[in-house]
Amino acid sequence: MKRVIFASSVMADRLKAAKQKKLSIYSFFPIDRGNCECVKLVSEWKDRFMLMHPKNKEDEILRVGHLVCPKDKTGYNRYIITCNNCNEVMGYCYATDDSLSDFFDFHYVQWTNGTVWKGCLTPNISPIDEKLTLECTCGQDTRDFRANQTLPAKTAVEIETANRRGREYGQSNSKFNVAYG
Repeated sequence: MKRVIFASSVMADRLKAAKQKKLSIYSFFPIDRGNCECVKLVSEWKDRFMLMHPKNKEDEILRVGHLVCPKDKTGYNRYIITCNNCNEVMGYCYATDDSLSDFFDFHYVQWTNGTVWKGCLTPNISPIDEKLTLECTCGQDTRDFRANQTLPAKTAVEIETANRRGREYGQSNSKFNVAYG
């Protein structure tokens, strides 16, 4: 299952112009369930960004770095999630254990050298059970397709069946590894 996600020529030119060998991205917004304490904060920032000139938005993101979910982290540990196939970092979150059943403040990680992208391609929260599911640039995938309404039903079932294997975190067959981070 080797897959390559190529970077655009625009990204390659941007890295050359900045004389950088690599561009790393740590998501600005936390990815959380719809009832998390940070939903209001994220919504306010999105509204603010809609009114900003793109250059001002980029400057503000650089100034702030990333938003931190305001939920109390007492009793929670910070975890790093890596791909079991390619070992790339997918992201970081807080939870009480490595099952990530009560995760929050997830931030994905990805990077490019101007030729290819590595890391988390698609973070997703299941609309069915609100579990954190991921897709890696290498092709490893646990995204939930049970509520899909755009693919033919047979295709969605086939993808869901494949993605369900290894979806649970903290198991010997997990597609993504979890460790204190």
